[in-house]
Amino acid sequence: MSVPHTAAPAATPAVAPASAHDVQTVETSPAWHRLKAAATALQPLQVKDGSIPDPEDHPRARDLVSSIVASIRELAPLFPHDAAYLGALPGDFARWVDGGFAVPDFLDSLVEFQPQRHRVDGVRHLVVFPMYTQNGSPDRHVEALIVEAIWPDFVAALEAGDYGNALFVSLRLIDFTPGYDTNSAVLFPETVAMREIPPFTWGRSSRTARPRATAAWSRPPPTSRGSRCRRMPRS
Repeated sequence: MSVPHTAAPAATPAVAPASAHDVQTVETSPAWHRLKAAATALQPLQVKDGSIPDPEDHPRARDLVSSIVASIRELAPLFPHDAAYLGALPGDFARWVDGGFAVPDFLDSLVEFQPQRHRVDGVRHLVVFPMYTQNGSPDRHVEALIVEAIWPDFVAALEAGDYGNALFVSLRLIDFTPGYDTNSAVLFPETVAMREIPPFTWGRSSRTARPRATAAWSRPPPTSRGSRCRRMPRS
């Protein structure tokens, strides 16, 4: 699904002191800004498959990955519902570094990312993966996002009745790296760089205007081979 811009991209918010933020203002935190800057700086070093083939780029890449991992660890306590996922990310990054920045494999952390288990309006998630860039590009870059669940009472009521789907959750994109600054965006788990595609994993997102965009993430049963993108009303 392609959704046109309805507003110009917002300027990057000012960085708040560490003592002044919590999960609801995490996009202003120094740790998020360090993570976002490091991921953005890493992207030009990556080639189409997500690897970094030039050995001369490896020292810089190691420093950037170290900054990304340190920021994830600093932010993780704000997202206790994602503890397993955020705890797995450093291991996937370490394997990538130890493997000489070959094609990244983030399967271990991907299978731990389960936002559909936390369908509470306003619940936030920190998402970091090497994945395809947007609008059909096959290039893989490390991208970082902050997303927020959209789960108002009327949606919860529909889900509790005839329209139940325990594998679906709607998300709003709060802040993100450059790959998500586009007319449309997808968050298919299949776009993540990994050694194999889990048959139960599927997702999609679409964005309208930054920063209050909408997104959807769903995980059908193992026999499902498709998905539908579901857009929720903006609040």
